Amino acid sequence: MFLPKFMRGVVFCGFISAVACASACSSDKTANESSSLGSDVVRDGTTTTAALNEFLGTEADDWPWAGGQFVTPMDQAVVPADPVEVFTWNADSTDPPDPSDTLDPAKQQGQTFLLVFSVPSNPKLLRVFTNLTTYTPSADAWQKLVSAGEPLTLSITSATFENDKLTGDGGPHSGQTLTFTIQ
Repeated sequence: MFLPKFMRGVVFCGFISAVACASACSSDKTANESSSLGSDVVRDGTTTTAALNEFLGTEADDWPWAGGQFVTPMDQAVVPADPVEVFTWNADSTDPPDPSDTLDPAKQQGQTFLLVFSVPSNPKLLRVFTNLTTYTPSADAWQKLVSAGEPLTLSITSATFENDKLTGDGGPHSGQTLTFTIQ
């Protein structure tokens, strides 16, 4: 194809711009995905990455009943390695999203919880972000906990969201921390 000399520069610059944009756009997407604060967090229930990042990027206050209290296991419990333990808890709710607001069903709404299982050598042995009030570890997650071979510390923190953003009194709120052993 023949182009006048002055048009060759315009076409070449347009081509370079398109290549640069495609490269930047794809690397931005990868960078954003890999820069997630909770790339090691197991998401359970219907939770979003945006809400998880908002949760992890905000310091929790100390509001134990809103943060959550465990029903099972009890503090200092010894639980069997088989069957898999089901972790359950209760939490006072904070103000839910305003019913007159427009809620996007693709975004996080309502109360969520962050469970952190730790041992002295690994403070983030297993982290779980969920909107449920129970958690049953997968076979791999349970094996990770069983393999720790020492008492585990488990903490719970809650937060309340509207469209992936924390609500006014939505926290995060630190709840109970307990210790248990798997044998």
